Order: sequence, then structure tokens, then C-alpha cells
Amino acid sequence: MQSLRKYEVPLQRYMAMMDLQERNERLFYKLLIDNVEELLPVVYTPTVGEACQKYGTFFRRPQGLYISLKEKGKILEVLKNWPEKDIQVIVVTDGERILGLGDLGCQGMGIPTLHLEVFVLLHACL
Repeated sequence: MQSLRKYEVPLQRYMAMMDLQERNERLFYKLLIDNVEELLPVVYTPTVGEACQKYGTFFRRPQGLYISLKEKGKILEVLKNWPEKDIQVIVVTDGERILGLGDLGCQGMGIPTLHLEVFVLLHACL
């Protein structure tokens, strides 16, 4: 938390949290759960809207699964190719109207991935 608090700009904290999630997901969730009031606005609203708008400028690694119109009628087949088999939650979006920002296309992926983080957080807090 000391490292995160050094960043004054919320988007910088967001990026630091996403870097942590990539390196150590357990620590990411522990930090988030223990500091939910301070960090939820960083990893979710309002910061996530700006992060989605700038998603392409700090893209690190792929997140989520993109299904195009070419796969229409083959969605189950596409989902079976996902490497994880023990899936407990799925968030689906068409990318339109992300936080009232409009259709962000691929850059809107930040929203469903962050929804998963919030679901994990809520489950841990209940």
C-alpha cells in the first residue's frame, strides 16, 4: 500500500494494481480485500472509465476472450477452447455503452475483467 500511495494520479494506481495482478494475483486480491474502500475507486468506477479509454496505450497481455461475428453459431465450440476447465463465473458484454462512454470496442475489455474482480471481492467479503 505504501508503494501505491506514492502515486497521486488514480490511473497510475490503477496501472500499478494491474501490474500486481499479472505478477501475483493472490497478493492483488489480498490487497484489494484488505483496502477495499481505498482501492475500489482505483480499480473500478471512476478510474476504470479512463483506463478503458486509454486501454490501448498501456496494454500488457490479453485478458478475456473475444468472440467475433464470424463465430456466430459456434460459441460453445469457441468456449471449449479456453484453457481453464474449472470456470465458476463468466461476464459477457457486447462492448456497447461502457460506463456511458459509448462503444469502446476491444478497449472495453477492462469492464468485464473488472466486474470479475468485484465479484471475487464481494464473494470474499460475504
